[in-house]
Amino acid sequence: MKLEFLKKNLINPISKEDCAAIEPSEIVFNCGHKYETVNNIPVIIDESRSIFSVCDILEKVPTAQNSNYRKDNLKNIIRKKVLPSLSKDFGFRKRYEQLADKFKGKKVLVVGAGDKVAFYNKTFKDSLVITSDVHLQFNPDIVFDAHHIPFKNESFDLVLVPQVLEHTFRPWEVANELQRVTKLYGNLLIETPFNFPYHSPPYDFFRFTFTGLRSLFPYCALEKFEANEGSASAVATFNAQFLIDLFSNRYLRMLMLFVSRFMFGWIKYLDVFKKRTAYLSMFSPMGLSMIFKKDNLKRGDVELLNDSYKLKQ
Repeated sequence: MKLEFLKKNLINPISKEDCAAIEPSEIVFNCGHKYETVNNIPVIIDESRSIFSVCDILEKVPTAQNSNYRKDNLKNIIRKKVLPSLSKDFGFRKRYEQLADKFKGKKVLVVGAGDKVAFYNKTFKDSLVITSDVHLQFNPDIVFDAHHIPFKNESFDLVLVPQVLEHTFRPWEVANELQRVTKLYGNLLIETPFNFPYHSPPYDFFRFTFTGLRSLFPYCALEKFEANEGSASAVATFNAQFLIDLFSNRYLRMLMLFVSRFMFGWIKYLDVFKKRTAYLSMFSPMGLSMIFKKDNLKRGDVELLNDSYKLKQ
């Protein structure tokens, strides 16, 4: 079913020609242009306009994510399952369950699925889900650069962009592409950090305020806003990072990582008492989420700014 959808809706990001065939080793477009496929995963990257290399992708060179960091070795098991986390998105499960219920039987695109491919397929099990990324490390359905999304206009009812926009070189161009491939009256969920530490170097480019993120989607109405994590999570995150950065020795840093999680991990629960739409006082590591509804009514700068005043009232 996914393969049929891809054949019908993929386009060449350069010529905009339709897909002619998807073979085990290549995908061919009507213009004759070909891209490689790996285990039936199309790798559609226009290297003349992208910071990503097809060769690096095929060799699974780490970019914005490193699969070694996700392996179940002793170090990662302790980090993920033993040590307390420093922050928590208390609205995460509800947010995704509501979207999954709303878009049953619909077409869903995940831009930057990362190591959560299985999560998206399970959560949206009643929908047709296309997972994507800029690497092959976690076996998405397709690899592409979000600056040039290789899908026809209005291909998807729901587009999910989880903690990705900060890793894009020109997020305004990505936002235009996201709006283009979303169906009329479809939804976009954008999640992005506000003041999270620099990460995944060198592929970390931007942080967004409420009005900055809102300004990128002029063809959409803002349906819902939420601060994913609050000031308490931010305090815990930055206190822990400060403690770790006091040392340059690898083993002392590892020790401080262990100590800081227990010292500050409890603080995040104070965020339960803070209103998650209070963007004027937002100090949040994982930042904010916005759910947009595409209506194709282009908003001017003043109208986009007015959304912040409406929310404040």
